Amino acid sequence: MFSQSLTAQLLRMLVLLGVSLVIVHHSPVLLDSLSRNAVNAGCHQGNGEHHSMSHSQHSEHHH
Repeated sequence: MFSQSLTAQLLRMLVLLGVSLVIVHHSPVLLDSLSRNAVNAGCHQGNGEHHSMSHSQHSEHHH
Protein backbone atom coordinates (compact mmCIF):
# COMPACT_ATOMS: atom_id res chain seq x y z
CA MET A 1 0.00 0.00 0.00
CA PHE A 2 1.17 3.51 -0.70
CA SER A 3 2.41 5.73 2.09
CA GLN A 4 -0.18 8.38 2.89
CA SER A 5 -0.51 11.15 5.40
CA LEU A 6 -3.02 10.88 8.23
CA THR A 7 -4.83 13.94 6.91
CA ALA A 8 -5.29 12.33 3.48
CA GLN A 9 -6.62 9.12 5.04
CA LEU A 10 -9.06 10.99 7.27
CA LEU A 11 -10.24 13.15 4.38
CA ARG A 12 -10.84 10.07 2.22
CA MET A 13 -12.79 8.36 5.01
CA LEU A 14 -14.93 11.47 5.57
CA VAL A 15 -15.70 11.67 1.85
CA LEU A 16 -16.65 7.97 1.78
CA LEU A 17 -18.85 8.43 4.85
CA GLY A 18 -20.55 11.43 3.27
CA VAL A 19 -21.18 9.60 0.00
CA SER A 20 -22.53 6.57 1.90
CA LEU A 21 -24.90 8.74 3.93
CA VAL A 22 -26.18 10.52 0.82
CA ILE A 23 -26.78 7.19 -0.95
CA VAL A 24 -28.65 5.74 2.02
CA HIS A 25 -30.64 8.95 2.50
CA HIS A 26 -31.82 8.95 -1.12
CA SER A 27 -32.59 5.21 -1.29
CA PRO A 28 -35.75 4.38 0.71
CA VAL A 29 -35.39 0.64 0.01
CA LEU A 30 -31.83 0.59 1.33
CA LEU A 31 -32.77 2.75 4.32
CA ASP A 32 -35.67 0.43 5.20
CA SER A 33 -33.44 -2.62 4.84
CA LEU A 34 -30.75 -1.15 7.09
CA SER A 35 -33.29 -0.05 9.70
CA ARG A 36 -34.84 -3.54 9.80
CA ASN A 37 -31.38 -5.03 10.19
CA ALA A 38 -30.60 -2.63 13.04
CA VAL A 39 -33.82 -3.55 14.86
CA ASN A 40 -33.13 -7.26 14.42
CA ALA A 41 -29.58 -6.87 15.71
CA GLY A 42 -30.52 -4.55 18.55
CA CYS A 43 -33.54 -4.81 20.80
CA HIS A 44 -34.77 -8.07 19.21
CA GLN A 45 -31.49 -9.83 19.74
CA GLY A 46 -32.96 -12.28 22.24
CA ASN A 47 -30.70 -11.63 25.21
CA GLY A 48 -33.04 -13.45 27.60
CA GLU A 49 -35.23 -10.49 28.49
CA HIS A 50 -38.88 -10.73 27.51
CA HIS A 51 -40.88 -7.56 27.19
CA SER A 52 -44.53 -7.48 28.15
CA MET A 53 -45.71 -5.72 24.99
CA SER A 54 -46.39 -7.55 21.75
CA HIS A 55 -44.34 -7.07 18.59
CA SER A 56 -46.95 -4.77 17.01
CA GLN A 57 -47.08 -2.59 20.10
CA HIS A 58 -43.30 -2.54 20.18
CA SER A 59 -43.13 -1.40 16.55
CA GLU A 60 -45.66 1.35 17.16
CA HIS A 61 -43.69 2.45 20.22
CA HIS A 62 -40.58 3.13 18.08
CA HIS A 63 -42.38 5.08 15.35
